[in-house]
Amino acid sequence: LAPALAKRQPLAFDAADDLGLLRALRIARELDVKVWLKGNGMEYRRMESLRGVPLIVPVAFPKAPKIASAAAAEDVTLAGLRAWDRAPANAARLAEKGIEFSLTTAGITKHGGFHGSVRKAIERGLSVQAALSALTVTPAKLLGISARAGTIAPERIANLVVTDGPLFGEKTRILETWIDGRRHVITRVAKADPRGNWSATLAFPGGTDKRQVAITIAGKLTGLRASLGKSTSAKGAKGDRKFRAKAVTLQGRRLHVVFDGKAIGEPGMVQISGRLEQGRIFGTGALADGSRFLWSATGTAAKRERPAVVAGTAPTDAIERPEGAFGRLAPPEQPKTIVVKGATVWTCAKQGKVVADLWIERGKIKQIAANIEVPAGAVVIAGQGKHVTPGLIDAHSHTAISGGINEGTHATTSECRIGDVLNSADINLYRQLAGGLTAANVLHGSANPIGGQMQVIKLRWGAEPAALKFAEAAPGIKFALGENVKQSRSPDGKRYPRTRMGVEQVFRDRFAEAREYDEARSMTGSLPVRPDLRLDALVEIMAGKRMVHCHSYRQDEILMLMRVAENFGFRVSCFQHILEGYKVADEMAKHGVTGSAFSDWWAYKYEVIDAIPWAGALMHDAGVVVSFNSDSSELARRMNLEAAKAVKYGGLPETEALKFVTLNPAIQLKVGKYVGSLEPGKHADFVVWSGHPLSSYTICEQTWIDGRRYFELTEDVRLRGEASRERQRLIQKVLASVKRKKKGADAADENGDESGAGGGR
Repeated sequence: LAPALAKRQPLAFDAADDLGLLRALRIARELDVKVWLKGNGMEYRRMESLRGVPLIVPVAFPKAPKIASAAAAEDVTLAGLRAWDRAPANAARLAEKGIEFSLTTAGITKHGGFHGSVRKAIERGLSVQAALSALTVTPAKLLGISARAGTIAPERIANLVVTDGPLFGEKTRILETWIDGRRHVITRVAKADPRGNWSATLAFPGGTDKRQVAITIAGKLTGLRASLGKSTSAKGAKGDRKFRAKAVTLQGRRLHVVFDGKAIGEPGMVQISGRLEQGRIFGTGALADGSRFLWSATGTAAKRERPAVVAGTAPTDAIERPEGAFGRLAPPEQPKTIVVKGATVWTCAKQGKVVADLWIERGKIKQIAANIEVPAGAVVIAGQGKHVTPGLIDAHSHTAISGGINEGTHATTSECRIGDVLNSADINLYRQLAGGLTAANVLHGSANPIGGQMQVIKLRWGAEPAALKFAEAAPGIKFALGENVKQSRSPDGKRYPRTRMGVEQVFRDRFAEAREYDEARSMTGSLPVRPDLRLDALVEIMAGKRMVHCHSYRQDEILMLMRVAENFGFRVSCFQHILEGYKVADEMAKHGVTGSAFSDWWAYKYEVIDAIPWAGALMHDAGVVVSFNSDSSELARRMNLEAAKAVKYGGLPETEALKFVTLNPAIQLKVGKYVGSLEPGKHADFVVWSGHPLSSYTICEQTWIDGRRYFELTEDVRLRGEASRERQRLIQKVLASVKRKKKGADAADENGDESGAGGGR
């Protein structure tokens, strides 16, 4: 790559989806490289981010969703339906916003399908000129050959396309392609087309005998037929009788017709031959006795101009974020002042649980007190009979990750970053908001002793991936111990380590290597040390700048990692799962490590055989900061009930139990200064509950993040109705678009592939 980077040559990224486009742009900015983006048909979702970036846009549109039955329609998502419906308008939307792009045939599987797809884009609002520019001027500019190609002008290379109609017309044929001035015939066609109506004059010798005859020529060029009408001076011609020609042949531009002489009042068979030239025919004829005459016909031939391609209207409707159900056209409004009146407020702070008002000002908590005088213009939430808690926090999540959570190829993958692959369109974000969750620690998987870097997020549904990041959170990384990393369930695997002692040695080897790397960088007068992102992360750990969150089960390995950490001068921040943590809780407290546990998971594999549901309470009693986590996108929807299990299995006070999913995970993630409790100055992340927050009968009614309401129960009902109606409208559009193939085959999409949309049989 060095020569390319030195010369500022572009790196072409092929992005599988719209989030891939954003990832490529972030890589370009971080590494200061020039990029081209080969898109995916979803560029319309991210237009504001794509200005000024060279785009190569495909027109291989999504297939119609399969709707083989009414029951099957229930499995079709609104996001999929919208993508199918909106993709053909992608290029038009880009052009409307002034975003320059080239078109590509990539993804087109049927011969000739590209023109049909471009035509469909034109029907959906792309101008013909914009389509042509995207295949000529723009790619020439992108490739740096505008002075030689892309336009028809003096001194340009003679690269030309000759058609028999508008380039993107439905019936248009490519006749010739010229490359470097060399002709390549694509479609061989007749030199002339005599079909139509002709008014012919037959001039016999002497100049006084001229006869008029109407000739109509029809049929295929390879099988023409002709009929002759009444001659104005035909001897014996009667009425409007038509005479059918006996033979009609066309050779190049020369037409030859044989007909009964009665059509012109002559005996026997008559022959005429002539050459077609620009709507006229000139030639000679012969009567049955061999005498010759001249004849000509004038142009009433039917013109066969291909119909012009007319562009449709470019769509102007806004795009939801995400594009599926419950998407937003804009971020929720942040009212200047919000007051929740008369609720039971669980502060998770020194104030405890109080009946009071909660005052929010510009996205932050200002005051919690009784009978606050509501400022003018404030948004007032009636809290009587309701309960308000801090936003719930999940300390171990794999929600909102694109393309898999494990980079399991090496024992150490600390250069990998979850923050690079956040998926802001994951519907689980919305579902978890509906359960009161406002923040989560999104972790790499547990395939490696030293895994990838974690990312703490706020569940800002509808935001860009980068905007999900909790800016104030300390950086962290995922470590793992036990069966997963030594690949107990992958007996054919060949990656080191294969034993628990090998896992320990991985930690020691990598940290020793990182220490040497850091020392080499700091030596004066030494040669420059090549940057190593993998070791950089480990150096940050030893410097106390990056937290270690470690997947753990057995007490022996828990003790081992704490000792390794102490050997290298750092502390483990949090043990995740920590199912045998109750056995070594005193040692954990002494080390200063926290524990994010499962509430009541046990015996799901052998190394979990000693797990107990009282572990969280026992560690808490030993002075360890404990949270309960989900490790599950589904369980994360009801973390308040996970907290309730600390009451059931440990007898903890309710206020302490609630901290297991609020303040304690905030402390573990180093964001306790900002969230986790309701105190003046903290972020306005809070939840309004219908009743006691630890009750299974309670419903989350509102979820607020930064003083913006991201979930509200009545709004949810409205959005569900809108989504249902939109789904049905688009399902009807899919069904109406199904075309029967010959011989009863299923419908095909515009690219010639079977859509399987059902209903075509």
